[in-house]
Amino acid sequence: MTGYADLRARLENNLLALVDPDRFRWVPTQTKIDRPAKPTLMLKLGGVTRSTVAQGVLVPTFVLTVVSEHLDPSQADVALDELLDDLLAPIQSLRWVAFRGAEKVSFQTKYMAYDLQLEALTAIKRGA
Repeated sequence: MTGYADLRARLENNLLALVDPDRFRWVPTQTKIDRPAKPTLMLKLGGVTRSTVAQGVLVPTFVLTVVSEHLDPSQADVALDELLDDLLAPIQSLRWVAFRGAEKVSFQTKYMAYDLQLEALTAIKRGA
């Protein structure tokens, strides 16, 4: 049986294999960061819900945060929209992950970012 940590590691490995490491900086946990030199990606387990289809099945949702390196709001806004385009194609190629939406957020109050909600289609049975 797959657990949350296993799913997170699988998602992290799949994403790292699909995105250009020269274009993005990967930070393995959501933490404070110094001013990024390039767009930064962070992954966390955002929540768990009960499946509406299968009894006793839990569905984890992960949040992929992409942080712009620009401090100027207009530059960051344009860059984030382009980054979203760059990330959605690889994410949608993962057949076991469903993209549920993206929300523009502030990171550490000075950086603009997107939080992408990714639902694992590989569910976890409760109590297993």
